[in-house]
Amino acid sequence: MKRLLPACAALLLSASTLSAQVTTRIASGYSATSGPHAVLWVGREANLFEKQGLRVEVAFIRSGTTMSQALLAGELAVAQTGGPAVIQAAVGGADFVLLSVVLNTTPIVIMGTVNRMEELKGKAIGVTRYGANTDISARYALRKYNLVPDKDVAIVQLEEYAGIMGGIASGRIAAGALADPFTMHAAKLGYKELANVGKLGLEFPFVTLTAKKSYVRDHADIVQRFMRAYVEAIALYKNKPDFAAKVTQKYTGIKDPEILSATVGFYAPQLAAAPYPTVGGIRFILDQLAPQNPKAKTVAPESLMDTQFVKQLEDTGYIKSLYPSR
Repeated sequence: MKRLLPACAALLLSASTLSAQVTTRIASGYSATSGPHAVLWVGREANLFEKQGLRVEVAFIRSGTTMSQALLAGELAVAQTGGPAVIQAAVGGADFVLLSVVLNTTPIVIMGTVNRMEELKGKAIGVTRYGANTDISARYALRKYNLVPDKDVAIVQLEEYAGIMGGIASGRIAAGALADPFTMHAAKLGYKELANVGKLGLEFPFVTLTAKKSYVRDHADIVQRFMRAYVEAIALYKNKPDFAAKVTQKYTGIKDPEILSATVGFYAPQLAAAPYPTVGGIRFILDQLAPQNPKAKTVAPESLMDTQFVKQLEDTGYIKSLYPSR
């Protein structure tokens, strides 16, 4: 028996070492601190990637444009970011492909100190970055109210949602493009809702997982394991709202329990259990890019999406198994 103990210990050590050896390190990132980006945070905080043999380093990269550059340079394997920036980069020649879209509409609300959208004429509206989700949403909303972006209303780039909030508070801008939990925080400060862009009826790839086509081709197993963890994170967000709120608090810095609960309550039903990218969502972004880049008119939306990984998880019943009460 005494002889067996060292042997067992050696076997356990060997197994532990082997386990450590097969764990794959990859880098990922998110481009905003708004509610729907919590899927990646939940995956990290609940150690769901580790379950799939992945050690995922998660970085906050302040804009979709910068995220696209990091992805293109190979500094990231998979990026959780808005559709506009990566689709714009793909139109420009980057070999990007959308693997999933967990939120396929825009939750952006235009909020400010004036009473109506029409009163923004001659004033400024804040967005995070030009070409980002907030920028595309704000321009769309302005046109809906017969206001010409950059002519009737100045568009100011303020990096983050917190920067937009600060810009409204200082009077630098009269309104901003915000997403929960910042919309509710703005409402508590007395700012008025001017336009709910999501209610204008859009397919919009607001939160995507994007990778280079070459990376997907060469590392399909890693991508599949990442997606497996990611769809479990979506289910956890939907099924465990208290945990989702706790994670959202950690990453956004917002401590108001009412705002956090309302944020999770708002996003949970909107997040797709099977997060397929859609032709309609990608086409919408291409249409918005076309006036500045006519090449966008020639790009087929299907060429910018790869649904095989989500489909495999749906076809095998894995996604359904994450929602046993349904």
